[in-house]
Parts: sequence; C-alpha cells; structure tokens
Amino acid sequence: MKCTIPLTPCESKQLAAFGYDPTTQRLAITFKQKNGTSLPYEYPCTPEFYKELCEAPSKGKFFNARIKNNAEMPHQKMIPDEEAAA
Repeated sequence: MKCTIPLTPCESKQLAAFGYDPTTQRLAITFKQKNGTSLPYEYPCTPEFYKELCEAPSKGKFFNARIKNNAEMPHQKMIPDEEAAA
C-alpha cells in the first residue's frame, strides 16, 4: 500500500517527518537513516494522540516511549511510489 498522508519534516535525531490523516485516523512517520530517509510507516492514531506527538518537546523520545513496540499501535510499512504504480 502506498502512503498518501502528507508528511511534514521535523526537528528530531530519529524521525525525519510525520503526518496525520484525520479521516482514516492514521499516523505516518519516516525515520532518519545513514543513507537518507526510510519508507513511511503508518500507525493507527487518534486525534488526541497526534496532538500529543505534535506538542512533544522530543519527537524521538515520544516515539520510543509511546509508539515503538506498542501492541495497540501495530505499524504497516508502506511501499515506494514506483512499486505502487506497477
């Protein structure tokens, strides 16, 4: 599945960008890597939770504490645009 959520770059050592779709209640995140940026990962997310992420002083610490390895927020890795078009 291709990620259609617009992403906004953020100041973080771990996250590259994130965005939210209120219609589907999905959060999309890309991560910084040595060779650039990861593919987007999508997570289920409420508007209140997204607001907390936006207001968090450290997006990476918020991700590690509240999203990473959270069984209630299973992630789905999105495919690149080229593969979605094929």
